[in-house]
Amino acid sequence: MLKVTTETVTNWELNHTEPEISYIPRIIEFIGYCPYIPTHSPIARLGLIRQALGLSYRALAKKVGVDESSLIRYARGKGKPARKPLAKIQAFLKLLQTYGDA
Repeated sequence: MLKVTTETVTNWELNHTEPEISYIPRIIEFIGYCPYIPTHSPIARLGLIRQALGLSYRALAKKVGVDESSLIRYARGKGKPARKPLAKIQAFLKLLQTYGDA
């Protein structure tokens, strides 16, 4: 189901390596739930969603409609989004929540 070797899973379990982000959606499907703890920070929530969906920063920035380098800066705590990018992030999170509630 995960399309990785047993050794790869063993390395993940022993914390020798971490799964690439592209494997996260399959891992979530395999274990049957999303192990991320909800947060009130829009930037932190966006980061968790990025991981859960297995998206690169580039793909997420395109979906949200913000600049990729700015998104990376926000994720690293090197800055906070201005009003317009924050509004786009909040709209994206609200859209996801609406689909999640459906």
